[in-house]
Amino acid sequence: MAKIIWTVSTDGGGTVFTDRVLSMNITQGREKYLDNYSGGQCVITINNSGNYADGLTYGKNINVTGYYASGVFNCDFWVQEVVYDDYPGNTGLNTATIVCADWISRAGRINANNVVIAQALCDTQIGVLETAILPSDMNTVSFGSSSTASGTTYTGSFSNYLNLLVVTERGYCFQDANELFFIGRNYVSSLSPVLTTIGRTTGLTQIAYQTFQRIQNGTQFINTATVSPDGLSSQTSTNSSSVSTYGGAFYSSSTVDYNTTQALGNASWIANTFSDPADLRFACTFTDVMQNASALESWLGDVFNGANRTINLSYQVPGGLLTTTAVVMEGFTINVTPELAEFSCTFSPLDYYQFFTLNSSTLGILDTSRLGW
Repeated sequence: MAKIIWTVSTDGGGTVFTDRVLSMNITQGREKYLDNYSGGQCVITINNSGNYADGLTYGKNINVTGYYASGVFNCDFWVQEVVYDDYPGNTGLNTATIVCADWISRAGRINANNVVIAQALCDTQIGVLETAILPSDMNTVSFGSSSTASGTTYTGSFSNYLNLLVVTERGYCFQDANELFFIGRNYVSSLSPVLTTIGRTTGLTQIAYQTFQRIQNGTQFINTATVSPDGLSSQTSTNSSSVSTYGGAFYSSSTVDYNTTQALGNASWIANTFSDPADLRFACTFTDVMQNASALESWLGDVFNGANRTINLSYQVPGGLLTTTAVVMEGFTINVTPELAEFSCTFSPLDYYQFFTLNSSTLGILDTSRLGW
């Protein structure tokens, strides 16, 4: 039997309909570091006897909470569409599939029209846009922004501008309850991994994975990067040693870096951080039923609450020794049935957020309060 107790309700817990839920799938975040945040969703299949889903109208708030002891997963979603599966003759089990948007997906359908945003740190600009266009049930929280975004008069979706700020800042985002957390790279670089670890066996503070993947850089292998800040000339940085060894691998992105110096630092960060094709990112799956109770409690509490999504991951390559590396959880899928909850998670090395190159004019500045640029 499942260990995590799930509760599904409307309007901030006003009406609980967990007993109708047949299955649920939650997807959030991104797969890897350089991906945009396209938005996630929660897909809930329910017993639709009495045409219950007819009351789950577009935009209605759905809260999903998973409890284990003091550990809690808590997230708000909003109904986007309902698919009805009506049994022929109305004699069998009628079901409905409720497709709900997460914070970023919903923000993708909220548009700004000529909103004036002054030059400021990236996290400050998010707050300005929130005040200007977001409804009261969508909030933002920011930590440790390091990059300054240029002033602009913006027309477009909130999520589009959010992604511009992410590639300018090179931090990460995630949702908790009805809040979007925007985490700057300097804040990440100061973090220590949470108490819970992920490894090959269960323990009081360790989650045991069921499947585990090491994934080489592949499309994230980059040694020449061009950053094009809005209204300024493009800046290109090349890791000559990597180009000489492996051949060229190009990447470009549009940003809102406020000047060309910061944009060049951004490009240098990318060209150096991803210049080795053998570098690894990770993915694993596990279920709640296979975990130690204390580890499961701390997993829910440590990783899904607060601003710290760094964790130690232990693995052993064939014929090798046990290796432990600090990683950041980039995204996840939770597949929930009455029998169990299965987590599928993707991770980037914490090094991606705290890269430092000795003697580099942009990435090796000693005796400063920040790494990188």
